[in-house]
Amino acid sequence: MVHSLKEAETRETLRRCHANQQREALLPAAWTKPPANSYNVFLLFNLEAAWDEGHCILALGPVGGPLQTYSYYRHSSQLEAPGIMADLREPMTFAELQERSGWIVHGQPGNWWNEHVNCAIALWCDEVTFRAVQACAEDRRAHTGTYNLITYNCLTFCDEALAAGGIHLLTESGRELHTIVPKDAFRDVDRVEGAHPFEAWKYWFPLGEPPSNGLRTIQDVPGTDKPLE
Repeated sequence: MVHSLKEAETRETLRRCHANQQREALLPAAWTKPPANSYNVFLLFNLEAAWDEGHCILALGPVGGPLQTYSYYRHSSQLEAPGIMADLREPMTFAELQERSGWIVHGQPGNWWNEHVNCAIALWCDEVTFRAVQACAEDRRAHTGTYNLITYNCLTFCDEALAAGGIHLLTESGRELHTIVPKDAFRDVDRVEGAHPFEAWKYWFPLGEPPSNGLRTIQDVPGTDKPLE
């Protein structure tokens, strides 16, 4: 019974977020072409992580170029634990992420796993803005500090990095986004200040099959791993 309820909750989370993406994705006629020497800022969402509350990953790089990811998490089910930063095993472009339907190889040397991101918010900005976001993210990588599910989690880290570059995610009312829940952030974000929507703005990556690379595929309970079913 509990397992069936969890499956139903997962399906509903994915349905609502996909419906939001389909409603808000920009058509090509509305795309703004970034000038030369522009940079991308992506928020990648694993909606099935953390018991369907979701996980948010920051991804940075030049437009059309390789991305660096910053995935702030902890190895614990406790409210508070030492922070850890995961990143890509090999650089990949956003086009490659689309081709792989959201599958990435993530982790740290000696501890790599397959992870699926369901959706993304895509931005572009100038170099000054990008460098400020990148500097904040790199400082957190160097000083991972303490992860707290309520006061400083994956999403609040991403918010902090964006704010360092003057980027603010806004809701439909025009107010700044205020939530600690990644799945809510994806649905609630309606516009951006301090950067520009990149191409379709909101993207969706169907699950599909994980890569056949011999690595484990993470599941949604912190500190445990098993193949997705």
